[in-house]
Amino acid sequence: MESMNNERTLQEAARRYARLQADDCTPSQQDEVDRWLAEDAGHRDAYSLAQQVTAGIARMAADERLNQKLRALADEAFAAYPTPVPGARSRQWKVAASLAASVAVATIAWIAHPLLHSPAADPVAYAAGELQRRSVTLDDGSQVELDVGTRIEVRMSRDSRRIELLSGRALFDVAHDSNRPFSVTASGARTTALGTKFQVQRDAGRVVVTLAEGSVSIDRERSEAGAASWQERLVPGEQLTLDAASAARSRQFVDTQLITSWTHGRHAFRGTPLREALDEVNRYAIRKVRLGDPSLADLPVAGNFIAGDSQVVVEAFAAVLPLRIVDGGSEIIVFRRYRD
Repeated sequence: MESMNNERTLQEAARRYARLQADDCTPSQQDEVDRWLAEDAGHRDAYSLAQQVTAGIARMAADERLNQKLRALADEAFAAYPTPVPGARSRQWKVAASLAASVAVATIAWIAHPLLHSPAADPVAYAAGELQRRSVTLDDGSQVELDVGTRIEVRMSRDSRRIELLSGRALFDVAHDSNRPFSVTASGARTTALGTKFQVQRDAGRVVVTLAEGSVSIDRERSEAGAASWQERLVPGEQLTLDAASAARSRQFVDTQLITSWTHGRHAFRGTPLREALDEVNRYAIRKVRLGDPSLADLPVAGNFIAGDSQVVVEAFAAVLPLRIVDGGSEIIVFRRYRD
């Protein structure tokens, strides 16, 4: 029974994947597929397999002998699994549907030919120093900006591009490749790029994903602690914050230029709580800043500063806010300044 259910899921995933490849695919059809993917982790796994195998079939098609067999299989599969959607007579739809439906016929090609099996190579690690950012160009042409203290592992294969964010934050400018999904995983949350520019941050028990351009989907499978699986999709300017332990999440719109100002060596604040601003300052500072008075944590601050000089930043804050700076030797301590 389980194998039958798996086959049905794969068939459904193949049809839905093919549906989105048609040039006459409508926004409502896209939304319907998104809802189906969000229902179950098994749906997402089957959809990913449909993408991978279809890409593999396309590669195999370069072999004329195999190509003849694939065309016959695709024609048979298309006849067996018709999908009544608007514009189904279009040539592009038929080609995409046939190839994807052939995946659903017990994944014959996946089993039969080693070209479809492309395990990821050994991971390649990249890291930025504690006081220095780093720019990286991946093998696929994607650009990655690593903030100070950031570590990632990259796994590239014929069918996927997978990044693990181990610590810190990184800004990804993804090179387009429709046959190889680009995903970034942090604390169990996976962000999949759909041709885009986005930032992922992992620290203090949370994951924060900020979308600057394009589109991303974020999902998380059911955890060992029993937290339910889910999927979110962001639009440009939107940010999702996830508590890594509880899986509680929230969304908000942000100024992406402020959020990514670190990539230009700047601290940009606009109504930012003092606690968060000092966290940013301390990322780059040799002399760290500590709040000596917790009641100051939510005090809003603003300004644009060069990253690295914590003394200059706190002095600027103290010039316009009721703050008193105390030299603590290896650190700078900030207290509330009271009127005499």
